[in-house]
Amino acid sequence: MGRSVSWTEPEKLAALLASVAPPRPAALVPLVPAMGAMRAAGGARARTAAVTPPAPAPPAPKKVTPRLVQTSDNPSDRLDALVGWTLDHQPCTGAFVADDNGLTLAAHGISEAHVALVGPLLSALVAVRAIPGIDASRGALWLGTNMMSWVETRTERGGFCLGAVGREALSIEALDELRDALDTTVRGL
Repeated sequence: MGRSVSWTEPEKLAALLASVAPPRPAALVPLVPAMGAMRAAGGARARTAAVTPPAPAPPAPKKVTPRLVQTSDNPSDRLDALVGWTLDHQPCTGAFVADDNGLTLAAHGISEAHVALVGPLLSALVAVRAIPGIDASRGALWLGTNMMSWVETRTERGGFCLGAVGREALSIEALDELRDALDTTVRGL
């Protein structure tokens, strides 16, 4: 008679589990000196070392994003530096800068469709800003399979928006970094 489908051999099962299971920490066994060791020590009980758990690993150092430093007075160079800095220091595949009229001033790594969407999006944000209690100066929204995160700043010459397109929304800290970089870039333009 043959084995059933559910038949297992304990030895083979134990060997299979041992090969895929993570190693277990050794069980703590109290140290009891052998009788001969007790006689050699004059009958005194041998001391057991206190077992201390390993120290927890130190937290990973927080990634520090360098501040953007603008070295040029040329607006085009400043915008290109901002887009490059964003691509280098944020988890994104594309970035753009637009004014509050929806005109894309600089872009890299985003499709023409995304560029075309920037104008209507910024126009819609003007209406959203009118709702009490809503901060439309930063946020994120899905665009197909990508997430577009943006920050906006206002100057005496109007508003400017810096956007980043990637797989996920940027964190609050990253959005703060983007706003600082955008403020640095558009100051004095």
